[in-house]
Amino acid sequence: MARNIIIMDSSASMRRIIRTMIQATVNDAVVAEAQDAEEARGLIEDAHYHLVIFSRESSGKKWLEFAQKKLALPEPQRTKFVLFTSTKKRDYIEEIKRYGIEEYFTIPCAPNVPGELITRLCTPFSLRKARRYSVPGAAASLEQGNDTYQAEIINFSEGGLLCELEAQARFNWFFPAMINLEILLEGATLKVAGLYSVARRLMVVEANSDYSPRRIRLACRFISVPEESKKQLLQVFSVIEKQEGLLGHED
Repeated sequence: MARNIIIMDSSASMRRIIRTMIQATVNDAVVAEAQDAEEARGLIEDAHYHLVIFSRESSGKKWLEFAQKKLALPEPQRTKFVLFTSTKKRDYIEEIKRYGIEEYFTIPCAPNVPGELITRLCTPFSLRKARRYSVPGAAASLEQGNDTYQAEIINFSEGGLLCELEAQARFNWFFPAMINLEILLEGATLKVAGLYSVARRLMVVEANSDYSPRRIRLACRFISVPEESKKQLLQVFSVIEKQEGLLGHED
């Protein structure tokens, strides 16, 4: 998942400098710019941003109050905030801490500093909006045209899945696929059909002696889920969570 970031400062050149440092060290960063608090608030209200990097000069009490409200939201809706400043005076740093903003860096700084902060604050786990489920033996079939490819499910959620399958020359991960799931729970096979999906990421996990892929790991996002399939997914999640509850009450 991309890390959506706003740089807020009145100076276009400063925004460009920080953007360059971020894009040089964070390969999945999607960076937007705002010249003041009003513009940044508009961006955040229109879409979800994981992090705002803002300057002392561009912020005031209303901005800090806005940040405090965003920091109080549940994790999936939360936006985090980082101050950058050219001064090491502690007064403003202590003030922003009263609003829940703990992170800051001073400029000029080493080129890797913003990237290290982003990596620490915006971890892949914290970016997830839906729980991942894992069931031993769960399987998926990926259909492209007249071809079907069998895969082992590593984990899945309401938004997508991670699976492994044998690398085959006819499978084209650039194209969408129709995915059907089969999950064995409580002695019965639960099926979820018709998940129209696109690949987001591919990794070779095993290679042949000539270095060609033997087995690949594929992350897919569901882009179209029929209502009946949504009900089937919810049923699967309910059974898994019920089993987890029973395990938690064993003597």
